[in-house]
Amino acid sequence: MKNCKYTVYNESNLAKAHILFLATLFTAILVSCSPSPSLNQNDDLPPLKENEFYAQNMETEKYYKVKAEIIYEGDKCVIWAEEDSGITPEKAEEIADKYDTIIRPKVVETFSMKNFNVKEGDEIYHFDNMLDYANALAGREDKKLTILLLDIKDNFKDQEKDSYVAGYFFGGNFYPPGKIKGTKHYSNGRDMIYVDTYPGLEKKPEQTYATFAHELQHLINFVTRVSVQMNSKYLYLMDTWVDEGLSSQAEYLYLEKNPPEKCEWFKEDTEGTIAQGNNFFVWDNHREKPLAILDDYATVYLFFRWLYLQADTALQSHIFLDIETSNYLDYRAVTNAAGEINTSWKNWETLLRTWLAANYYPKNSYGYTGDDYLQTITVKPIAEKTISLYPGEGVYSIINDPFSSTGTNIYIRYAGLANNQTAIITSPPYTGNVLLTFNANTSNTAAREAGSLTGVSPAVSPTAARNVQTGTLTGPFVLDARDMLERAHR
Repeated sequence: MKNCKYTVYNESNLAKAHILFLATLFTAILVSCSPSPSLNQNDDLPPLKENEFYAQNMETEKYYKVKAEIIYEGDKCVIWAEEDSGITPEKAEEIADKYDTIIRPKVVETFSMKNFNVKEGDEIYHFDNMLDYANALAGREDKKLTILLLDIKDNFKDQEKDSYVAGYFFGGNFYPPGKIKGTKHYSNGRDMIYVDTYPGLEKKPEQTYATFAHELQHLINFVTRVSVQMNSKYLYLMDTWVDEGLSSQAEYLYLEKNPPEKCEWFKEDTEGTIAQGNNFFVWDNHREKPLAILDDYATVYLFFRWLYLQADTALQSHIFLDIETSNYLDYRAVTNAAGEINTSWKNWETLLRTWLAANYYPKNSYGYTGDDYLQTITVKPIAEKTISLYPGEGVYSIINDPFSSTGTNIYIRYAGLANNQTAIITSPPYTGNVLLTFNANTSNTAAREAGSLTGVSPAVSPTAARNVQTGTLTGPFVLDARDMLERAHR
Protein backbone atom coordinates (compact mmCIF):
# COMPACT_ATOMS: atom_id res chain seq x y z
CA MET A 1 0.00 0.00 0.00
CA LYS A 2 1.21 3.52 -0.79
CA ASN A 3 0.43 4.98 2.63
CA CYS A 4 2.24 7.45 4.86
CA LYS A 5 2.89 6.79 8.53
CA TYR A 6 2.86 9.30 11.38
CA THR A 7 3.24 9.29 15.16
CA VAL A 8 0.22 10.95 16.75
CA TYR A 9 -0.36 12.56 20.14
CA ASN A 10 -3.34 14.48 21.48
CA GLU A 11 -3.98 17.70 23.38
CA SER A 12 -7.32 18.90 24.75
CA ASN A 13 -8.82 22.28 25.31
CA LEU A 14 -11.49 21.20 27.76
CA ALA A 15 -12.74 24.71 28.50
CA LYS A 16 -13.53 25.22 24.81
CA ALA A 17 -14.87 21.67 24.43
CA HIS A 18 -13.00 20.89 21.26
CA ILE A 19 -10.08 18.67 20.31
CA LEU A 20 -6.86 19.73 18.67
CA PHE A 21 -4.74 16.90 17.34
CA LEU A 22 -1.09 17.62 16.67
CA ALA A 23 0.97 15.13 14.72
CA THR A 24 4.70 14.53 15.11
CA LEU A 25 6.12 13.87 11.70
CA PHE A 26 7.40 10.32 11.18
CA THR A 27 8.21 9.93 7.49
CA ALA A 28 6.37 12.66 5.59
CA ILE A 29 4.04 15.57 6.06
CA LEU A 30 0.31 14.94 6.30
CA VAL A 31 -0.86 14.94 2.73
CA SER A 32 -4.02 14.47 0.74
CA CYS A 33 -4.17 15.81 -2.78
CA SER A 34 -1.33 18.00 -1.59
CA PRO A 35 2.37 18.85 -1.40
CA SER A 36 5.19 16.39 -1.85
CA PRO A 37 7.35 15.66 1.22
CA SER A 38 10.56 16.47 -0.66
CA LEU A 39 11.00 20.23 -1.00
CA ASN A 40 13.62 22.57 -2.37
CA GLN A 41 12.95 25.26 0.24
CA ASN A 42 16.10 27.34 0.63
CA ASP A 43 15.13 29.97 3.18
CA ASP A 44 12.77 30.04 6.12
CA LEU A 45 9.70 32.19 5.65
CA PRO A 46 8.81 34.73 8.35
CA PRO A 47 5.78 34.15 10.57
CA LEU A 48 2.39 35.08 9.21
CA LYS A 49 1.16 38.60 9.66
CA GLU A 50 -2.49 39.55 9.74
CA ASN A 51 -4.23 38.70 6.46
CA GLU A 52 -1.43 36.43 5.23
CA PHE A 53 -1.38 32.76 4.21
CA TYR A 54 1.24 30.25 3.20
CA ALA A 55 0.79 28.61 -0.21
CA GLN A 56 2.98 26.39 -2.34
CA ASN A 57 4.32 26.95 -5.83
CA MET A 58 3.42 23.82 -7.81
CA GLU A 59 6.32 24.30 -10.23
CA THR A 60 9.19 25.01 -7.83
CA GLU A 61 7.70 23.23 -4.77
CA LYS A 62 8.63 26.22 -2.61
CA TYR A 63 6.28 27.89 -0.15
CA TYR A 64 5.55 31.58 -0.37
CA LYS A 65 3.28 34.07 1.42
CA VAL A 66 -0.01 35.33 0.04
CA LYS A 67 -1.62 38.57 1.17
CA ALA A 68 -5.40 38.19 1.19
CA GLU A 69 -8.53 39.76 2.55
CA ILE A 70 -11.94 38.54 3.61
CA ILE A 71 -14.36 39.28 0.79
CA TYR A 72 -17.47 37.54 2.12
CA GLU A 73 -18.55 35.42 5.06
CA GLY A 74 -21.22 32.78 4.54
CA ASP A 75 -23.07 30.60 6.99
CA LYS A 76 -20.52 27.79 6.70
CA CYS A 77 -17.49 29.39 5.04
CA VAL A 78 -15.28 32.45 4.97
CA ILE A 79 -14.11 33.56 1.53
CA TRP A 80 -10.63 35.02 1.41
CA ALA A 81 -9.16 36.35 -1.84
CA GLU A 82 -5.59 37.12 -2.83
CA GLU A 83 -4.90 40.83 -3.21
CA ASP A 84 -5.63 42.09 -6.73
CA SER A 85 -7.37 38.84 -7.64
CA GLY A 86 -10.31 40.68 -9.16
CA ILE A 87 -12.79 38.73 -7.01
CA THR A 88 -15.71 41.06 -6.33
CA PRO A 89 -17.96 40.88 -3.26
CA GLU A 90 -20.76 39.75 -5.57
CA LYS A 91 -18.62 36.89 -6.91
CA ALA A 92 -17.54 35.92 -3.40
CA GLU A 93 -21.17 35.87 -2.27
CA GLU A 94 -22.04 33.61 -5.21
CA ILE A 95 -19.19 31.24 -4.27
CA ALA A 96 -20.24 31.17 -0.62
CA ASP A 97 -23.85 30.53 -1.58
CA LYS A 98 -22.89 27.59 -3.81
CA TYR A 99 -20.73 26.19 -1.04
CA ASP A 100 -23.27 26.68 1.75
CA THR A 101 -26.40 25.53 -0.09
CA ILE A 102 -25.21 23.00 -2.67
CA ILE A 103 -21.67 21.69 -2.31
CA ARG A 104 -21.33 21.32 1.45
CA PRO A 105 -24.74 19.70 2.11
CA LYS A 106 -24.32 17.16 -0.69
CA VAL A 107 -20.76 16.21 0.22
CA VAL A 108 -21.55 15.94 3.92
CA GLU A 109 -24.64 13.83 3.24
CA THR A 110 -22.72 11.42 1.00
CA PHE A 111 -19.29 11.12 2.63
CA SER A 112 -19.41 12.29 6.23
CA MET A 113 -20.06 10.47 9.47
CA LYS A 114 -22.82 12.29 11.34
CA ASN A 115 -23.73 12.78 15.00
CA PHE A 116 -20.69 10.94 16.32
CA ASN A 117 -18.64 11.14 19.48
CA VAL A 118 -14.88 11.36 19.88
CA LYS A 119 -13.34 10.21 23.17
CA GLU A 120 -10.17 11.81 24.42
CA GLY A 121 -9.02 10.57 27.80
CA ASP A 122 -12.04 10.73 30.09
CA GLU A 123 -13.82 13.30 27.94
CA ILE A 124 -16.31 12.66 25.16
CA TYR A 125 -16.96 15.28 22.48
CA HIS A 126 -19.91 15.31 20.10
CA PHE A 127 -19.76 16.45 16.48
CA ASP A 128 -22.56 16.86 13.96
CA ASN A 129 -20.33 15.96 11.01
CA MET A 130 -16.72 15.62 9.85
CA LEU A 131 -16.42 19.26 8.80
CA ASP A 132 -17.24 20.40 12.32
CA TYR A 133 -14.67 17.90 13.55
CA ALA A 134 -12.12 19.30 11.09
CA ASN A 135 -12.78 22.79 12.42
CA ALA A 136 -12.07 21.61 15.98
CA LEU A 137 -9.06 19.61 14.76
CA ALA A 138 -7.55 22.90 13.57
CA GLY A 139 -8.26 24.49 16.96
CA ARG A 140 -11.04 26.71 15.65
CA GLU A 141 -14.59 27.26 16.86
CA ASP A 142 -16.53 29.01 14.09
CA LYS A 143 -17.52 25.82 12.20
CA LYS A 144 -16.69 27.66 8.98
CA LEU A 145 -14.33 26.41 6.29
CA THR A 146 -11.66 28.84 5.13
CA ILE A 147 -11.69 29.10 1.33
CA LEU A 148 -8.65 30.89 -0.09
CA LEU A 149 -9.06 32.12 -3.68
CA LEU A 150 -5.72 32.66 -5.37
CA ASP A 151 -3.96 32.25 -8.66
CA ILE A 152 -2.25 28.96 -7.83
CA LYS A 153 1.32 29.03 -9.16
CA ASP A 154 1.37 26.03 -11.49
CA ASN A 155 3.24 27.28 -14.59
CA PHE A 156 -0.01 27.55 -16.54
CA LYS A 157 0.59 29.39 -19.81
CA ASP A 158 -0.98 27.62 -22.77
CA GLN A 159 -4.78 27.51 -22.84
CA GLU A 160 -4.77 24.57 -25.25
CA LYS A 161 -2.31 22.10 -23.78
CA ASP A 162 -1.10 23.03 -20.30
CA SER A 163 -2.28 21.39 -17.08
CA TYR A 164 -3.24 23.44 -14.06
CA VAL A 165 -4.21 22.91 -10.43
CA ALA A 166 -7.85 23.91 -9.89
CA GLY A 167 -7.60 23.59 -6.13
CA TYR A 168 -6.06 21.59 -3.33
CA PHE A 169 -6.34 20.52 0.29
CA PHE A 170 -3.29 20.20 2.56
CA GLY A 171 -3.49 18.12 5.74
CA GLY A 172 -0.50 19.96 7.20
CA ASN A 173 -2.73 22.98 7.83
CA PHE A 174 -4.00 21.22 10.97
CA TYR A 175 -0.67 22.09 12.63
CA PRO A 176 -0.39 25.43 14.44
CA PRO A 177 0.50 28.32 12.09
CA GLY A 178 4.11 28.51 10.97
CA LYS A 179 6.83 26.16 9.87
CA ILE A 180 6.08 22.57 10.78
CA LYS A 181 8.82 21.25 13.04
CA GLY A 182 11.30 18.93 11.35
CA THR A 183 10.05 19.73 7.84
CA LYS A 184 10.19 22.38 5.15
CA HIS A 185 6.40 22.67 5.09
CA TYR A 186 4.25 25.48 6.45
CA SER A 187 0.84 25.45 8.11
CA ASN A 188 -1.88 28.08 8.17
CA GLY A 189 -3.48 26.48 11.24
CA ARG A 190 -6.88 26.24 9.56
CA ASP A 191 -9.35 23.82 8.09
CA MET A 192 -9.20 25.17 4.57
CA ILE A 193 -9.02 24.57 0.85
CA TYR A 194 -7.22 26.53 -1.88
CA VAL A 195 -9.14 27.39 -5.07
CA ASP A 196 -7.61 28.67 -8.32
CA THR A 197 -8.79 31.97 -9.78
CA TYR A 198 -6.99 31.70 -13.14
CA PRO A 199 -7.72 29.84 -15.28
CA GLY A 200 -10.02 28.14 -12.74
CA LEU A 201 -12.82 30.47 -11.71
CA GLU A 202 -12.27 32.80 -14.67
CA LYS A 203 -12.16 30.29 -17.54
CA LYS A 204 -13.81 27.14 -16.16
CA PRO A 205 -16.12 28.13 -13.31
CA GLU A 206 -18.31 25.02 -13.29
CA GLN A 207 -15.30 22.73 -13.30
CA THR A 208 -13.83 24.81 -10.48
CA TYR A 209 -17.01 24.53 -8.42
CA ALA A 210 -16.80 20.78 -8.95
CA THR A 211 -13.23 21.06 -7.61
CA PHE A 212 -14.66 22.56 -4.40
CA ALA A 213 -16.60 19.33 -3.93
CA HIS A 214 -13.57 17.22 -4.95
CA GLU A 215 -11.29 18.87 -2.39
CA LEU A 216 -13.95 18.86 0.32
CA GLN A 217 -14.10 15.06 0.05
CA HIS A 218 -10.31 14.92 0.41
CA LEU A 219 -10.59 16.98 3.59
CA ILE A 220 -13.33 14.72 4.96
CA ASN A 221 -11.35 11.63 4.01
CA PHE A 222 -8.30 12.92 5.84
CA VAL A 223 -10.06 13.81 9.09
CA THR A 224 -12.03 10.56 8.93
CA ARG A 225 -8.68 8.72 8.95
CA VAL A 226 -7.74 10.73 12.06
CA SER A 227 -11.05 9.86 13.72
CA VAL A 228 -10.98 6.16 12.84
CA GLN A 229 -7.35 5.73 13.85
CA MET A 230 -7.11 8.26 16.70
CA ASN A 231 -6.09 5.64 19.29
CA SER A 232 -3.44 4.13 17.03
CA LYS A 233 0.25 4.94 17.23
CA TYR A 234 0.39 5.75 13.52
CA LEU A 235 -1.92 7.44 11.07
CA TYR A 236 -2.27 5.85 7.63
CA LEU A 237 -3.92 7.44 4.62
CA MET A 238 -6.11 5.74 2.03
CA ASP A 239 -4.62 4.52 -1.23
CA THR A 240 -4.57 7.33 -3.77
CA TRP A 241 -7.02 5.65 -6.14
CA VAL A 242 -9.64 5.09 -3.43
CA ASP A 243 -9.43 8.68 -2.19
CA GLU A 244 -9.48 10.03 -5.76
CA GLY A 245 -12.38 7.76 -6.69
CA LEU A 246 -14.48 9.14 -3.86
CA SER A 247 -13.57 12.71 -4.83
CA SER A 248 -14.55 12.01 -8.43
CA GLN A 249 -18.05 11.17 -7.21
CA ALA A 250 -18.16 14.41 -5.22
CA GLU A 251 -17.75 16.18 -8.56
CA TYR A 252 -20.80 14.32 -9.87
CA LEU A 253 -22.80 15.44 -6.85
CA TYR A 254 -22.23 19.07 -7.76
CA LEU A 255 -22.53 18.75 -11.53
CA GLU A 256 -25.46 16.28 -11.38
CA LYS A 257 -24.08 14.78 -14.57
CA ASN A 258 -21.06 12.85 -15.77
CA PRO A 259 -18.00 15.14 -15.94
CA PRO A 260 -17.63 15.51 -19.72
CA GLU A 261 -13.86 15.95 -19.74
CA LYS A 262 -13.32 12.61 -17.96
CA CYS A 263 -15.76 10.63 -20.09
CA GLU A 264 -14.59 12.11 -23.38
CA TRP A 265 -10.97 11.48 -22.43
CA PHE A 266 -11.82 7.82 -21.91
CA LYS A 267 -13.73 7.57 -25.18
CA GLU A 268 -11.08 9.29 -27.27
CA ASP A 269 -8.07 7.67 -25.56
CA THR A 270 -5.89 10.51 -26.80
CA GLU A 271 -2.63 9.00 -25.55
CA GLY A 272 -3.54 5.48 -26.74
CA THR A 273 -2.75 4.11 -23.27
CA ILE A 274 -6.27 3.16 -22.19
CA ALA A 275 -6.50 0.59 -25.00
CA GLN A 276 -3.17 -0.75 -23.70
CA GLY A 277 -4.73 -1.28 -20.27
CA ASN A 278 -3.83 1.85 -18.32
CA ASN A 279 -6.16 2.68 -15.45
CA PHE A 280 -6.25 3.98 -11.90
CA PHE A 281 -5.10 0.99 -9.84
CA VAL A 282 -1.38 1.77 -10.15
CA TRP A 283 -1.66 5.54 -10.04
CA ASP A 284 0.43 7.57 -12.51
CA ASN A 285 2.36 4.57 -13.80
CA HIS A 286 2.73 5.62 -17.46
CA ARG A 287 4.94 8.63 -16.95
CA GLU A 288 6.52 8.25 -20.37
CA LYS A 289 3.37 10.03 -21.62
CA PRO A 290 2.70 13.04 -19.36
CA LEU A 291 -1.02 13.25 -20.12
CA ALA A 292 -1.59 9.54 -19.41
CA ILE A 293 -2.28 10.59 -15.80
CA LEU A 294 -5.66 11.77 -17.13
CA ASP A 295 -6.45 8.10 -17.82
CA ASP A 296 -6.35 7.56 -14.06
CA TYR A 297 -8.84 10.34 -13.33
CA ALA A 298 -11.16 9.15 -16.09
CA THR A 299 -11.10 5.45 -15.20
CA VAL A 300 -11.40 5.94 -11.45
CA TYR A 301 -14.47 8.10 -12.06
CA LEU A 302 -16.00 5.40 -14.28
CA PHE A 303 -15.22 2.63 -11.80
CA PHE A 304 -16.86 4.36 -8.84
CA ARG A 305 -19.80 5.55 -10.94
CA TRP A 306 -20.29 2.00 -12.24
CA LEU A 307 -20.24 0.68 -8.68
CA TYR A 308 -22.94 3.17 -7.70
CA LEU A 309 -25.11 2.31 -10.72
CA GLN A 310 -24.88 -1.40 -9.95
CA ALA A 311 -26.14 -0.87 -6.39
CA ASP A 312 -29.83 -0.79 -5.50
CA THR A 313 -31.40 2.44 -4.29
CA ALA A 314 -31.03 1.64 -0.60
CA LEU A 315 -27.33 0.80 -0.93
CA GLN A 316 -26.64 3.83 -3.13
CA SER A 317 -27.49 6.05 -0.17
CA HIS A 318 -24.49 4.86 1.86
CA ILE A 319 -22.08 2.92 -0.37
CA PHE A 320 -19.53 5.77 -0.54
CA LEU A 321 -19.83 6.44 3.18
CA ASP A 322 -19.10 2.75 3.79
CA ILE A 323 -15.90 3.08 1.77
CA GLU A 324 -15.01 6.40 3.42
CA THR A 325 -15.29 5.01 6.93
CA SER A 326 -13.78 1.59 6.26
CA ASN A 327 -11.01 0.33 8.53
CA TYR A 328 -9.24 -0.73 5.33
CA LEU A 329 -7.20 1.70 3.27
CA ASP A 330 -6.73 -0.25 0.05
CA TYR A 331 -8.89 -2.25 -2.39
CA ARG A 332 -10.57 -4.01 0.54
CA ALA A 333 -12.40 -0.80 1.48
CA VAL A 334 -14.04 -1.09 -1.94
CA THR A 335 -14.58 -4.85 -2.10
CA ASN A 336 -16.26 -4.88 1.30
CA ALA A 337 -18.77 -2.30 0.06
CA ALA A 338 -19.11 -3.97 -3.35
CA GLY A 339 -19.88 -7.27 -1.64
CA GLU A 340 -23.17 -5.73 -0.53
CA ILE A 341 -24.14 -5.43 -4.20
CA ASN A 342 -22.97 -8.89 -5.21
CA THR A 343 -21.37 -11.26 -2.69
CA SER A 344 -18.87 -12.46 -5.30
CA TRP A 345 -17.55 -8.90 -5.57
CA LYS A 346 -15.91 -9.18 -2.17
CA ASN A 347 -13.19 -10.77 -4.27
CA TRP A 348 -11.08 -8.14 -6.07
CA GLU A 349 -10.44 -10.35 -9.10
CA THR A 350 -14.15 -10.86 -9.69
CA LEU A 351 -14.99 -7.20 -9.14
CA LEU A 352 -12.21 -6.02 -11.45
CA ARG A 353 -13.14 -8.52 -14.16
CA THR A 354 -16.78 -7.43 -14.11
CA TRP A 355 -15.93 -3.73 -14.38
CA LEU A 356 -13.47 -4.37 -17.21
CA ALA A 357 -16.17 -6.37 -18.98
CA ALA A 358 -18.57 -3.44 -18.50
CA ASN A 359 -16.18 -1.14 -20.29
CA TYR A 360 -16.40 -3.26 -23.43
CA TYR A 361 -20.11 -4.08 -23.23
CA PRO A 362 -21.55 -1.17 -21.22
CA LYS A 363 -25.15 -2.04 -22.20
CA ASN A 364 -24.98 -5.53 -20.73
CA SER A 365 -26.72 -6.09 -17.41
CA TYR A 366 -23.36 -5.89 -15.61
CA GLY A 367 -22.65 -2.57 -17.34
CA TYR A 368 -23.56 1.05 -16.69
CA THR A 369 -27.14 0.32 -15.76
CA GLY A 370 -29.53 3.23 -16.18
CA ASP A 371 -26.99 5.72 -17.56
CA ASP A 372 -27.64 6.19 -21.27
CA TYR A 373 -24.56 8.35 -21.77
CA LEU A 374 -22.11 5.93 -20.13
CA GLN A 375 -23.62 3.11 -22.14
CA THR A 376 -22.02 4.74 -25.19
CA ILE A 377 -18.47 4.39 -23.87
CA THR A 378 -16.32 1.48 -24.92
CA VAL A 379 -12.66 0.63 -25.32
CA LYS A 380 -10.89 -0.58 -28.44
CA PRO A 381 -9.65 -4.16 -28.86
CA ILE A 382 -5.99 -4.53 -29.81
CA ALA A 383 -4.27 -7.01 -32.10
CA GLU A 384 -1.14 -7.93 -30.13
CA LYS A 385 -0.24 -11.52 -29.26
CA THR A 386 1.22 -10.64 -25.86
CA ILE A 387 1.17 -7.61 -23.59
CA SER A 388 2.76 -6.62 -20.28
CA LEU A 389 0.20 -5.44 -17.72
CA TYR A 390 0.46 -3.67 -14.38
CA PRO A 391 -1.83 -4.87 -11.56
CA GLY A 392 -5.38 -3.82 -12.31
CA GLU A 393 -4.84 -3.37 -16.03
CA GLY A 394 -6.90 -5.19 -18.65
CA VAL A 395 -7.03 -5.34 -22.47
CA TYR A 396 -9.30 -6.85 -25.10
CA SER A 397 -8.78 -8.86 -28.29
CA ILE A 398 -11.18 -10.36 -30.81
CA ILE A 399 -12.03 -14.07 -30.48
CA ASN A 400 -12.37 -15.98 -33.76
CA ASP A 401 -11.83 -19.42 -32.26
CA PRO A 402 -12.08 -20.71 -28.67
CA PHE A 403 -9.00 -19.51 -26.79
CA SER A 404 -6.91 -21.33 -24.19
CA SER A 405 -3.74 -19.79 -22.78
CA THR A 406 -0.65 -21.71 -21.76
CA GLY A 407 0.82 -18.73 -19.89
CA THR A 408 2.20 -19.34 -16.42
CA ASN A 409 2.27 -15.81 -14.94
CA ILE A 410 0.63 -16.08 -11.56
CA TYR A 411 -1.75 -13.08 -11.63
CA ILE A 412 -2.78 -12.95 -15.30
CA ARG A 413 -6.44 -13.90 -15.81
CA TYR A 414 -8.70 -14.33 -18.83
CA ALA A 415 -12.40 -14.11 -19.61
CA GLY A 416 -14.63 -14.53 -22.63
CA LEU A 417 -17.14 -11.74 -23.27
CA ALA A 418 -20.17 -11.64 -25.55
CA ASN A 419 -22.65 -8.92 -26.40
CA ASN A 420 -26.10 -9.13 -24.77
CA GLN A 421 -25.05 -11.97 -22.49
CA THR A 422 -24.99 -11.89 -18.70
CA ALA A 423 -22.50 -14.71 -18.30
CA ILE A 424 -18.78 -13.98 -18.38
CA ILE A 425 -16.79 -17.06 -19.39
CA THR A 426 -14.17 -17.49 -16.67
CA SER A 427 -12.74 -20.95 -17.50
CA PRO A 428 -11.00 -22.18 -20.67
CA PRO A 429 -11.73 -22.52 -23.46
CA TYR A 430 -12.73 -18.86 -23.59
CA THR A 431 -15.51 -18.19 -26.07
CA GLY A 432 -17.62 -15.23 -27.12
CA ASN A 433 -16.77 -12.14 -29.14
CA VAL A 434 -13.90 -10.73 -27.09
CA LEU A 435 -11.11 -12.06 -24.89
CA LEU A 436 -10.38 -10.03 -21.76
CA THR A 437 -6.80 -10.35 -20.47
CA PHE A 438 -6.10 -8.73 -17.10
CA ASN A 439 -3.75 -8.63 -14.12
CA ALA A 440 -5.59 -9.51 -10.89
CA ASN A 441 -2.71 -8.82 -8.48
CA THR A 442 -4.02 -6.91 -5.45
CA SER A 443 -0.66 -5.24 -4.80
CA ASN A 444 -0.45 -1.94 -6.65
CA THR A 445 3.29 -1.79 -6.10
CA ALA A 446 4.01 -5.07 -7.92
CA ALA A 447 5.73 -5.40 -11.28
CA ARG A 448 4.09 -6.01 -14.63
CA GLU A 449 3.27 -9.48 -15.89
CA ALA A 450 2.89 -10.66 -19.48
CA GLY A 451 -0.46 -11.93 -20.73
CA SER A 452 -1.61 -13.49 -23.99
CA LEU A 453 -4.04 -12.08 -26.55
CA THR A 454 -5.55 -13.57 -29.67
CA GLY A 455 -3.63 -11.41 -32.13
CA VAL A 456 -6.74 -10.99 -34.29
CA SER A 457 -7.11 -7.62 -35.98
CA PRO A 458 -10.45 -5.99 -35.13
CA ALA A 459 -12.78 -5.17 -37.99
CA VAL A 460 -13.62 -1.51 -38.53
CA SER A 461 -17.06 -0.84 -37.08
CA PRO A 462 -19.09 2.12 -35.86
CA THR A 463 -18.01 1.23 -32.33
CA ALA A 464 -14.34 1.18 -33.26
CA ALA A 465 -14.66 4.33 -35.34
CA ARG A 466 -16.16 6.17 -32.42
CA ASN A 467 -12.99 5.52 -30.43
CA VAL A 468 -10.28 6.54 -32.87
CA GLN A 469 -7.92 9.24 -31.67
CA THR A 470 -9.72 12.29 -32.97
CA GLY A 471 -7.58 14.85 -31.20
CA THR A 472 -10.61 17.03 -30.43
CA LEU A 473 -9.85 17.28 -26.71
CA THR A 474 -7.80 20.30 -25.74
CA GLY A 475 -6.66 21.81 -22.48
CA PRO A 476 -6.33 23.22 -20.05
CA PHE A 477 -6.34 19.92 -18.17
CA VAL A 478 -6.90 19.76 -14.41
CA LEU A 479 -4.35 17.90 -12.28
CA ASP A 480 -4.35 17.41 -8.53
CA ALA A 481 -1.60 19.25 -6.68
CA ARG A 482 -0.06 15.93 -5.64
CA ASP A 483 0.41 14.87 -9.26
CA MET A 484 1.61 18.31 -10.38
CA LEU A 485 4.23 18.38 -7.64
CA GLU A 486 5.46 14.90 -8.41
CA ARG A 487 6.08 16.04 -11.98
CA ALA A 488 7.98 19.08 -10.71
CA HIS A 489 10.11 16.85 -8.48
CA ARG A 490 11.18 14.44 -11.23
